[in-house]
Amino acid sequence: MHFSRRMALAGGVSAASYFSLLNKQAVAKNWPFVCGINCSGLEDTPPGVPTANMLKYYAEKKVKYIRLPGLWEHFQPHLGQELNEDYCKIYEAVLKQCTKLGLSVVCEPCHNYGHYSQDGKMLCFGDGVLTPSIFAKFWEYFCKRFRHHSCIVAWDIMNEPSNLKGDTQQRANAWKDAAQAAIFAIRQCDRKRPIWVEGYGYSSAQAWPTANPTLHTLQDPAKKIVFSAHCYLDRDNSGTHYYWDEEKLAGDQVSGGPLLPDVGIRRIEPFVGWLKEYGLRGNIGECGAGREDTKGKPGNEGWLSALDKTLSYCREQRLPFFYWGTGIDFGTVYPYTLEPDQGKEQPQWQVLRKYL
Repeated sequence: MHFSRRMALAGGVSAASYFSLLNKQAVAKNWPFVCGINCSGLEDTPPGVPTANMLKYYAEKKVKYIRLPGLWEHFQPHLGQELNEDYCKIYEAVLKQCTKLGLSVVCEPCHNYGHYSQDGKMLCFGDGVLTPSIFAKFWEYFCKRFRHHSCIVAWDIMNEPSNLKGDTQQRANAWKDAAQAAIFAIRQCDRKRPIWVEGYGYSSAQAWPTANPTLHTLQDPAKKIVFSAHCYLDRDNSGTHYYWDEEKLAGDQVSGGPLLPDVGIRRIEPFVGWLKEYGLRGNIGECGAGREDTKGKPGNEGWLSALDKTLSYCREQRLPFFYWGTGIDFGTVYPYTLEPDQGKEQPQWQVLRKYL
């Protein structure tokens, strides 16, 4: 999720069998399809903590997997130093609730876009301050602190790295070097769980092959890297536009053609091709859709058709899919939300329940 997406709002298989398959180093054709959701809020300031009732609602909807964001600065207020135990306990309480409900969790503690805010200054990978070793030290602390939680099925090391310094190659290398350091640090603590690696450039599925020319060379001693791309269905792949009729008029500003219900397929295909070229595993870690085709009027066939086609393609490609978004801070205002409105479910569930 881009920063602007948040600012715009101001004002299948069992968990056990899924985890087993994740650990078998399956090639792409044997990779299991699952559908999960993102549960947002803990990455905000102050943190919006998912409630027990919220998590129970997802479990009752047959959700089995959630991606749980956090914020690097919350976990580690001072770079290189020990984690903040108060925030760790908040995050841990959510993990314990997930365990009770049978929800499997992908931990994503750095919803940071490759950046870290320190003393009013925004640091980023490649700037000589936010070094790979600093990132590795965070992951050493984090993995040691949380690895004993049985509900955790994967580590997602950084959300949507973007806007780093230098030219295209320098930016890509800065992210690859940081990712490699984190992978090695995690493997000192945990060789069982997969590690999700997102791509440079907001992890865009469509731009992935050009934005990440060498990411396929990452090394994992446990050979369990999962590359995680993001794809939104609006005009510019930003997830900041909410009405399908407006999006059709605007057209597909990524490809230059019309915006059609198969937009998700066309945007994910380059990522799928990249995975197949290198024999790698991947997923779609974020994708969302609106609930109204025209603002303030009934009808959502356009959005739901686009979401359904995207999910169907992911299932066909055995590409796990995680919907964005839910969360206490989004509430019912956010047009992509899955939160119930006065007890009424959001229309996106009509599609999602087919794939859960």
